[in-house]
Amino acid sequence: MKRVLLASMLFLSASLLSAATNKEIKQEAKSAIMKMGGALKSHMKQNMKAGGPEQAAGFCLEKASGIAKEVNAGYPKGVSVKRVSLKYRNPANKPTADEAKVLEQIQSDVKRHKAVPKMIVKEVAKNSYKVYKPIFMSKGVCLTCHGDIQTRDPEAYKLIKAKYPHDKAIGYKKGDFRGAFVVSIVK
Repeated sequence: MKRVLLASMLFLSASLLSAATNKEIKQEAKSAIMKMGGALKSHMKQNMKAGGPEQAAGFCLEKASGIAKEVNAGYPKGVSVKRVSLKYRNPANKPTADEAKVLEQIQSDVKRHKAVPKMIVKEVAKNSYKVYKPIFMSKGVCLTCHGDIQTRDPEAYKLIKAKYPHDKAIGYKKGDFRGAFVVSIVK
C-alpha cells in the first residue's frame, strides 16, 4: 500500500512540475512572440502608411529578415523565434520535418473545425522545447500580398515574384491558417 501511495505521489508531483514547466515555457514564448511580432507589425504598418502596398512589400523583401535577426539577438540565451509555413514565400521559412508535422496537424484540425490551441508546446529533447503559435489571416490587409489574384496588389506582387519566383504564400482568404511562430527554448 505504501508503495502504491508513494508511486502515486511521485506521479502527481511529476505532473505538477510538468504543468508548471509548461506554463513557464508558454509565458516565455508569448513574450518572445510579442516582441518579434510587434517589431515586424509596426514596421509593416509604417511602410504601408508611408507608401502603400508596394513600399510595404519592399520592406518585407529587404528588411524583415534583418529585423528578425536583430530581435532574436536581444532574446535571452537559448531563445529564438522564427516564422514557418507549409506555403512559404522565403525558403528560410520552410519548416523542418518536425515543424511540418505540427503545421499539418493544425491545418487538419482547422479543416475539421476542431478548436486549435493558442499555443502548442513540444518537448524536443531534455530541457529543449518548441512552442508553436498558429498564425491566421485575420486582417484583410494581409491579403494584399498573400491573397488570390483578385485581392493581391499587382504592383506589390511583381516585386515579390521577382525575388521569390517559387512563391507558395498566396491564395489565402481572410481567416485561413497561414503558418506559425515557432519559439525554440533551451533551458
